[in-house]
Amino acid sequence: MIGLCVTQWLGIEGRRTITALQALTPWVLVWALPIALVATATRRHPLALTALIPLVTLLALSYPMVFNTGAPKAAADSPHLTIAYANVLYSNTSPDQAARTLLGADADVMVMVEIATPVHEAVVRATPSGDYPYRAERIDRGASSIAVWSRYPIIAGGVEEVARRPTVDVVVEVKGRSARILGVHPYPPTHNAVGWSEQLEAIGHLAADSTLPTIVVGDFNASRWHPSFRDLLATGLRDSHEALGHGWGASWPMDRGVLPPPFVRLDHALFRDGITPFAIEGLDVPGSDHRGLVATYAFTESSVA
Repeated sequence: MIGLCVTQWLGIEGRRTITALQALTPWVLVWALPIALVATATRRHPLALTALIPLVTLLALSYPMVFNTGAPKAAADSPHLTIAYANVLYSNTSPDQAARTLLGADADVMVMVEIATPVHEAVVRATPSGDYPYRAERIDRGASSIAVWSRYPIIAGGVEEVARRPTVDVVVEVKGRSARILGVHPYPPTHNAVGWSEQLEAIGHLAADSTLPTIVVGDFNASRWHPSFRDLLATGLRDSHEALGHGWGASWPMDRGVLPPPFVRLDHALFRDGITPFAIEGLDVPGSDHRGLVATYAFTESSVA
């Protein structure tokens, strides 16, 4: 526990085992509480005091999730923007059901990662003619496939490489207002921990490179328990789940049966000044190992004035 705390204090990453352990932070450190209680009851005071270290660390890391300021106030006459997101899993064995689930959300914009060729073809088949006419995507048969489909006009942007990873960066026109949407999917840290950290940093720089209201959606392969993700939030991005009081929810893993249950949120919808979430819910996508989301946003007073 103390070793895990040290990685959190010093921001130590770069190794697969460390990032995997950090994803389990609350489930590891919470056991310091019974240790502290038993040590106190048995008058093993040095052990009781030592157990306070992981408890204080856990409280410090959890504080922004529990005591957040809430979502900014939306303008009374603001148009709404609903985004459905899913990591549909490139090897999805239920592509038709996954496609129906995504389209059933009836969102203004769909952000889809790992939408490899078979799943992409299923979504195309299931989409009514003329629906989602504005699209930016890069499709192949692997996990790097990514797409953003919109009912609102895409007036700028497309797919670009961000730290060697395909990323969708588009501006949509929402009833006379402009919003920037980034669809992202960094490497898993268990695959390339250094590259993953570099990609999260690059996403932060990219999101900050605009004065437009911005939403960053995707499978970050990261949670608040990872220092690199906290650094990303420190650039001015906020987590929609946390702003709406759902910070403790989990999105992975979803395909392992009863055990292990979902224990970490890797999939996020982040936002910057000018736009605010007022509703968010999970989306269970057949055949995927991730839980998706459906989030609804509005423009704030300053951006609509």
